[in-house]
Amino acid sequence: MAVLDVSGLTMSFADKKLYDDANFQLERGEHMGVVGQNGAGKSTLIKILIGQLLPVAGRVQWQKNTKIGYLDQYVDIPAGMNLIDFLHTAFADLYAINDQMNQLYQDYATKMDDRLLTRAGRLQEELDAHNFYGLETEIERVMAGLGLNELGKEHVVAEMSGGQRSKIILAKMLLENPDVILLDEPTNYLDTAHIEWLIEYLNDFAGAAMIISHDYDFLERVTNTIVDVSFGKITKYRGSFKQAMRQKEEKKALQEREYEKQQEVIDKAEHFIRKNKAGSKSTMA
Repeated sequence: MAVLDVSGLTMSFADKKLYDDANFQLERGEHMGVVGQNGAGKSTLIKILIGQLLPVAGRVQWQKNTKIGYLDQYVDIPAGMNLIDFLHTAFADLYAINDQMNQLYQDYATKMDDRLLTRAGRLQEELDAHNFYGLETEIERVMAGLGLNELGKEHVVAEMSGGQRSKIILAKMLLENPDVILLDEPTNYLDTAHIEWLIEYLNDFAGAAMIISHDYDFLERVTNTIVDVSFGKITKYRGSFKQAMRQKEEKKALQEREYEKQQEVIDKAEHFIRKNKAGSKSTMA
């Protein structure tokens, strides 16, 4: 079942057309690599999918209630916020419920109203259902996997380099556990060990994903379908990156053979026309 359906997608900037009447679907559980030359429109495609850009024409339809995680490197982070507080924002709703529950328990201690205790119990059940008391362990796991421990939990985000900032934004997005992950060059600021951790994470991720990357070894290990953005078209191939590229070459070779056959037919027709345009077969010519 498709979590994303793109149909009739047309996008251009000034005199450059990126894609014309493009169609593809992202199925549940697919990990889709997005490849193409620089300037082909890969990052633009992601921005269209999340609504940051409007296409010239076409329709982008997500399955209802789909939670989308996007690695937005330009997200606004409050001044003075440190690393651990930023990661905690991934679970802001759960921390709010926890505060509400604690307040209810405090109120019960003074008012002894059993209704307060009942409401607090329901909130406790909700927290348990979302593994609230295991969140710190999960945060530690992701921090270690992406090499954030070296920065320190109290490191102020505003004082981080661009690469460090990108890593903590990636960490927060993964902690949010969305239904669909959209990644644009996620390995740019990761060293080998952290790339290996991300590969393992993505291979264990049950949701769908779209990943733009020039690291073809990375794509080979984390994708099971590819969309190739080139020559104004978006073409989907099943299988890993290498399998997709073989399919692309086979398709190209078939098109070249068909073109050569077409040229032979045209050459024969033109020769016949030149030879007979003034003779007895001029009408046929």
